[in-house]
Amino acid sequence: MARIVLTASPVEMSDFNLNPFVAFSAGFPFPVPLSILRRRIYPAPRINPDGTAVFAPYGLRKVESLLVDRFGEEDVKVVHPYYLDRHVTSETRVVGISTMDPMGIGFVSRTYTSILRLNGKPVTRREFEWLLRKKTLRKCRPKIVVGGSGAWQIPVLGLQEKLGVDLVVLGQAEAGVVDIFEKLLNGENIKGVVEVDQPELKDIPSIRNPSLYGTVEVTRGCGRGCSFCSPNMRRRISIPLEMVLKEASLNLKAGSRMILLQTEDIYLYGSKGFKPNRESLMELFSKISELEGLEYIQVAHAALAPAAWSAELTEMIGEILIDYSLWRRNGEAYATFEVGIETGSPRLMKKYMAGKPKPYSPEEWPKVVKEAIITLNSSGIYPLATIIIGMPGERVEDAVETLKLVEELDDQLLFYVPLLFTAERNTPLENSRNADTKALAEVQWEIIGECWRQNIDKWAQNKASTIKLAAKILFQLYYRWKHGEALGKALDRLIS
Repeated sequence: MARIVLTASPVEMSDFNLNPFVAFSAGFPFPVPLSILRRRIYPAPRINPDGTAVFAPYGLRKVESLLVDRFGEEDVKVVHPYYLDRHVTSETRVVGISTMDPMGIGFVSRTYTSILRLNGKPVTRREFEWLLRKKTLRKCRPKIVVGGSGAWQIPVLGLQEKLGVDLVVLGQAEAGVVDIFEKLLNGENIKGVVEVDQPELKDIPSIRNPSLYGTVEVTRGCGRGCSFCSPNMRRRISIPLEMVLKEASLNLKAGSRMILLQTEDIYLYGSKGFKPNRESLMELFSKISELEGLEYIQVAHAALAPAAWSAELTEMIGEILIDYSLWRRNGEAYATFEVGIETGSPRLMKKYMAGKPKPYSPEEWPKVVKEAIITLNSSGIYPLATIIIGMPGERVEDAVETLKLVEELDDQLLFYVPLLFTAERNTPLENSRNADTKALAEVQWEIIGECWRQNIDKWAQNKASTIKLAAKILFQLYYRWKHGEALGKALDRLIS
């Protein structure tokens, strides 16, 4: 029996039928039984006969590699939560849980539960709490250790003791998780919150078993200095191509059809500064596309500044991504990844994101955004773009500049995700006040309305016009009922 069992909640153990963007829906509070959601929205991926996971979250796979190197394969098992009873026994000393949004207070979940005035707990929280209530955990009483990018939410809300979590680990696992588990196995009573340091490249192991979505890390950190972004606090590293290909091949041989390139900015691969390294990038995409069994390539994130800087490189990347794209619009393939517009205000850029426009200046940001989106679109890439509303000290004139930028992009193809500012742990703005819908100015509501007006217009092309109009009207009526006449301008955008 394994002394260490690693797992995650059912929603974080699903690949959402190979659609990582639909995973955002788990941040909403659906008032239906979990059993229905598990069948319809996030079905379980392949599971071995003994309940161990064929595919698991990438971060959990990294932790698995670290622990197996120290304690051996027989002592470390990655298990789907449905089958914990088979592996957690009186001999199990530690259960490690990976999580991205355990309490449902991340950017997306907090934004849309508050904007839509939805009641109840987001699905991510319901599933996380379900996991911690498992009878086998109460009966066998192993030490419960929670880590991952969302672990900070538990101590911030003061819920660690109530949830029965012994230890919360913040930071990157390679920098200290093995020592923590060794102390727990030796009977040391470590409790509370432990923050680990940053690893070096030499500390990062290859995964031993396949990851959800065929995820392979290609870069870590970015160094651009955005004050609201926790990944920015990580040391910037480009993973050697040999390791990337090794992990990608492992995923494909296990039956994954997709390779998801995990990165804060794909353009930084192999780069020493903020200008793209063309040779490293094209070698990366060329080698990945040659792997046997590959059907889809998905890039997680990219920055806008380098897309504007190098149109030729962006076009070359777009050609490869379209050839291996899962996405279709009106029957034609297109590529997508997440980008951050965040604001149209040069003042806020200079204050909170001075490195984001590099190699351009903060004053050039609106122009950079427009040039980048045009370049991406001409390369067949229609990005998912975030806008942050209510950053600390945001003025009406800042919001007006953002609204103007969004309006000027109306003839381009992208999908907006307007988000309320959320103060995440381990960022320079962690002690700032979260943006609240009750305090939003009219122009900030107008931004939300304009973003979703464009989303509906651009991405409902294959729907009947009557359905599209009905959706707009219902959305407009709902907002008037919930928020009053002060939002008239925002609502008029939705039905114009």
